[in-house]
Amino acid sequence: MKLSLDSIGYGGYFTAPGEQTTLEDAMQRAATFGYDAVCIYAHRPIGFPLDVSPDRRKKLKELAKRLDLELGAVVCCTNFQEANHVLLYQQEKEILYVRSCIDLAKDMNMKIVRILAAFWGYFQNPNAGQGYGGPNFESRSRRVSRNEDWLEAWHQVKSGIKEVALYARDKGVTLALQTHPEITGNNKETLELIDEIGVDSVKVGLDLPLFESQDPEFVRKTVHSMKGIMVYSHTISIAGQRTVGGGPYSWEEVTPGSENDPCQWEVFFQACKEIGYDGYFSHEQCSPIIVKGHQLGGLEEIDKRYMDALLYLKGLLKKLGCYTGHKP
Repeated sequence: MKLSLDSIGYGGYFTAPGEQTTLEDAMQRAATFGYDAVCIYAHRPIGFPLDVSPDRRKKLKELAKRLDLELGAVVCCTNFQEANHVLLYQQEKEILYVRSCIDLAKDMNMKIVRILAAFWGYFQNPNAGQGYGGPNFESRSRRVSRNEDWLEAWHQVKSGIKEVALYARDKGVTLALQTHPEITGNNKETLELIDEIGVDSVKVGLDLPLFESQDPEFVRKTVHSMKGIMVYSHTISIAGQRTVGGGPYSWEEVTPGSENDPCQWEVFFQACKEIGYDGYFSHEQCSPIIVKGHQLGGLEEIDKRYMDALLYLKGLLKKLGCYTGHKP
């Protein structure tokens, strides 16, 4: 098992204005920190496929070689649902985009493209709480009370992923479907969707902080259910916050191993070892980081969190005898 830096943290998406850098610079930082690999976040300004020309792809591979840095996964945020208007072609555009990401991976000799089933930008779409048993995808109606809107969305996503999965298979690339709302609201649904797609190029991207529970036995059982199909994993922790009286209030990303980290990392890594997982654990910073003075953090804070995560995670992997990288 090796550790990768997901370059999403350096795109300026959640940092103070102007606090961003390039993919090439992120690669330099990953090598300096001691990561084994770097993952390309396939969106502007980091690594949108149309911005990475054939010449730049060649230079990126040369840079990785000079830095003794492996190229991990191409990481993209996707939503394979069809739009809510017949003349808006959201799914077709998503298919074109993911095919471009697959081509980028192929050109860069990378084996994994991370995808999401249907991501609205939040953990639930705006109508979700109005459903009747399942999450809602449209206003209250007879269709909603029969879950027909949710079923329609499920089959739209299944169809779109299957199309890009066939393309990926032809290119020798594996799609890592990450369990992430919407559609794949839990790991059981992810397994069901993969089974229904029925294309062997679709595997699992399994992220511990998105598990339904951090109970150690639940963590072990979930990981073991992914034996043979887990091909990728992110390592960020999510800590819940509670208001007066203990009610759920908010959440924030925290560094693995830090004071507020609730995740069972040692249990998770041990279970991954037991199922024979030998891929990357890719650290990411993908939500707002609020620092002292109630300000958005900058590159210095991003660097610190990537370094702290590496130190903690590598220590655990070495303790368990399953770190296979060669970086000190």
